[in-house]
Amino acid sequence: MSINEQALGKIVHDLQSKLQEATRMVASVQAQIQTREREKRLSELTNKELLALQPDTVTYKSVGKMFIQEPLTDLTKELSTRSKEMESDMEALDKKRIYWERNKTEAQGNLQELIRQIQQAQAP
Repeated sequence: MSINEQALGKIVHDLQSKLQEATRMVASVQAQIQTREREKRLSELTNKELLALQPDTVTYKSVGKMFIQEPLTDLTKELSTRSKEMESDMEALDKKRIYWERNKTEAQGNLQELIRQIQQAQAP
């Protein structure tokens, strides 16, 4: 194997590794976004149900394996805050997803271009 072939092999390997890493990160970030969406939806639905209750209703908050009595207004504020936090987390994760998708596309393009150049160089 010549030095040129070794260098090309290393470049191809590096591009493949970069592509695999970007693909893995896109999947990971998408899973995190789905989790945040689910948490946000749950908070919003719970808040909606709590708002339908009378203001003097006794409410409890789950803390680990126990429940603590908490005023209805505090629970609704906490759920609203949680929903907003999930929204901001999803925005940040979406930026990460875009970054990793761009890296993935770039790595795919570079790998395809390199393979095309190698095939052209080997053609008689």
